[in-house]
Amino acid sequence: MCGRFVLINSSDLRIRFRAIVQEGPDRARGFDPVLPGDDRLVARYNIAPTQPVVTVTNTDGLRRLEWMRWGLIPYWAKAGSLPRNTINARADSLASSGLWKTPLKKTRCLIPADGFYEWEGPKEARRPRFIQRRDRALFAFAALYDSWKDPTGTVIRSCSIITTPPNQMMEKIHDRMPAMLSTEAESLWLDPMSEDPDRLAALLVPYPSEEMTSFEVSRAVNSAATESPECIEPAGQGRLM
Repeated sequence: MCGRFVLINSSDLRIRFRAIVQEGPDRARGFDPVLPGDDRLVARYNIAPTQPVVTVTNTDGLRRLEWMRWGLIPYWAKAGSLPRNTINARADSLASSGLWKTPLKKTRCLIPADGFYEWEGPKEARRPRFIQRRDRALFAFAALYDSWKDPTGTVIRSCSIITTPPNQMMEKIHDRMPAMLSTEAESLWLDPMSEDPDRLAALLVPYPSEEMTSFEVSRAVNSAATESPECIEPAGQGRLM
């Protein structure tokens, strides 16, 4: 699964993803993707479920950077019975699930990240690890989103990160991993003309182990309230894998 991640190197998001900043109601609610007079997001070291996350969408051939709530709320959900555990979506059940099959066909997005956390070890002594590309480059998770209208009429856009079986490195840590896309796969995933579930499923494969690395970090990251560069510093003699 993927329950926490990091987005630090945000100064080149528009260039890296060839996207514009989406204008709209999110700005009025205070979720402005860029700081006044700047093109950079505030660095985030411990992004958690239900928080706003930056996404890249493309519904009309133009890529846009948008804020969304992490934890997908389907358009058909009732206010009193919102679905739970929607921060992740399993790649192997997208096409057959009533929750995911429409977003898979119509509303796919990317979620930029510099890395993510996963916990290993027995429940009573789980240790967090920070996982990133070996070259430390910015990448994107494959994700789905939807738009839901709350009882006041406010439209909330929300998203879910897709997970795959683990690669050789990740299987030592967890039995799932987020779907990290190559640059080529990003374009295919965002293509609004792509609706073939088999073609899309072919993009959702474990990222190559040899292109990833991980190390143990402080248990301070266990609390979503902890938000500082110390979150990604090696713990003690944190070993590379």
